Amino acid sequence: MAAVDSEWWGVWGWPWALLWALTVLGWAVLAGYGVTVFVRRRRSRGGGRTVHGMCFYLHEQRVMDLFQSGGFAAALEQEVADRTNVTTGFGLRGRLGIGDGSATQDITRERVTKYVRQNTPITVIRLLMDTMRKEDVIVDADLLTDRLVPNRALGERLRERHAERVALSDVMSEFVWVTGRFTARRLGDRTLVLRAGYGVAPDEPAHVRMTCSVSGVREEFRDEEYPDGVEFQARCLGKVRSWNRQARELTLDPLAVFR
Repeated sequence: MAAVDSEWWGVWGWPWALLWALTVLGWAVLAGYGVTVFVRRRRSRGGGRTVHGMCFYLHEQRVMDLFQSGGFAAALEQEVADRTNVTTGFGLRGRLGIGDGSATQDITRERVTKYVRQNTPITVIRLLMDTMRKEDVIVDADLLTDRLVPNRALGERLRERHAERVALSDVMSEFVWVTGRFTARRLGDRTLVLRAGYGVAPDEPAHVRMTCSVSGVREEFRDEEYPDGVEFQARCLGKVRSWNRQARELTLDPLAVFR
């Protein structure tokens, strides 16, 4: 009986064992890939996808310039690949080292280029903001509570300086996501000025000032009236341009404002 078992194993055992091993390996690879995708997507959601709301103002040229030359090429390629569901079997083989990785990368970059050409700036800003969140390049500032949450780069600089907190007026090199209660005032037919106060200390009030071109205000808001003193809550993605210490006025260059 032992001889028969040995002969059977020699003829049938090894092929079946190899088949089972390859099957288990295949399932392990697929499971690993699935976990990677799940973790990446959960991270993108749990890591702070910006809640956009309704777009009030959009500086289209700044948005497209940042999209095309803002240094987020690799992250944008991955975001577009995920969002348009173009991670095909070929792409999976490339990740596993079986296919041509450079070809996959070139195809993805081509899709990014087509995405920019085929989509409007309002679509691009949402993709760009999600990508910037993943890259952790945005500093969050809540004017209502005077709370500022640094990104990774700013946090490292604070640790090097042994500083516990930083003022919004000191954040000159980072993108900021500012939340506050704004008032709007028209200056002529082409300009809309948004202002929001901040600062917890009553003896040191300050305000944020943004100048928006009326042409960039979204159509559904153009006919609205904003009487002086009437506040509305808004969130803005932009960069600090300057800080006027005497006037205690911080000027922000906005890319997009959401309500």
